[in-house]
Amino acid sequence: MFFEGHPVGIQEMRAENFGIRREIVSGSWLGVDHQGQGLGTEMRIALLHLAFVELGAVFARSVSFTDNHASLSISRKLGYEPDGLSRDVLDGNVVESQYLRLSQQGWNSQKHLSVTVSGLAGCAALFGIDHHATALGSRQGVVITSEAR
Repeated sequence: MFFEGHPVGIQEMRAENFGIRREIVSGSWLGVDHQGQGLGTEMRIALLHLAFVELGAVFARSVSFTDNHASLSISRKLGYEPDGLSRDVLDGNVVESQYLRLSQQGWNSQKHLSVTVSGLAGCAALFGIDHHATALGSRQGVVITSEAR
């Protein structure tokens, strides 16, 4: 994630057997100096647009430590619903994580920032969606922009 020309965080998406399951998992990190400005929400909206609109995902999942109120707030704001808890060990201590899930139907029921995706055709096969690639253009690499900034 770049803001005003500088790297300020990351937003990642992963999937297993996406062409069959149509489900993604996302994760992100945003520098402390850039939190509280709406950038985290904007990052997630761009990723969810890519997943649901461009790739045809049916579900998006996310996970956050239960004490990460900013991340959980973004998830709730975007319509994610609780999908279970886990207890893990981090640095020798028990931590709780909240799993969250958003359906395509839930995503489609909301208004979002305008997002533009370009260059997806060269990547479509990596998601197991070759048949969709012809509608995506022929540029290489993926660029996602939003109209908020």
